[in-house]
Amino acid sequence: MFKKSFNETGGYSANNSVKLLRGGAPFFKELEDLIDQSVKSLHFQFYIFDDDETGLRVANMLIRAARRGVQVYVLLDGYASRSLSGETINGWENAGVHFRWFQPLFNGNNFFIGRRMHHKVVVADALHSLVSGVNISNRYNDMPDEPAWLDWATRVTGEVSVLRRTACRER
Repeated sequence: MFKKSFNETGGYSANNSVKLLRGGAPFFKELEDLIDQSVKSLHFQFYIFDDDETGLRVANMLIRAARRGVQVYVLLDGYASRSLSGETINGWENAGVHFRWFQPLFNGNNFFIGRRMHHKVVVADALHSLVSGVNISNRYNDMPDEPAWLDWATRVTGEVSVLRRTACRER
């Protein structure tokens, strides 16, 4: 655990603790804890969100958070997550989740022109945050007969999470 973190203004932010996580089950355990323990707000930005077992579990957790009064904001890449079902999106919106796509400039069924959003960031209550290479999909989670892809994440508790929340709000 570190007590200081470098911030975007070129200085250090005090009063932080940092935990390095290997992807797969450890990451998803931390993610579930952040969602379950959030009280006020939850910013959730990912490049890939699939409607598989992992994705549906996380989707339902976001719905439960919104129903208990947490302000949940979901931003997904409009290209990489385009296979997300309308049923999942409608479930979020009906529960009060603020959902939107990060859209490219122009896209069609077989082509894409513009930018993509590669974020894999979660910020809970501007105090706890996860930043990772992990997306929301079975292939990033440890499944019964298939280990997860190797990715890493950091869980930070402290002042630097306020900066991460600010970055999420600007998207």
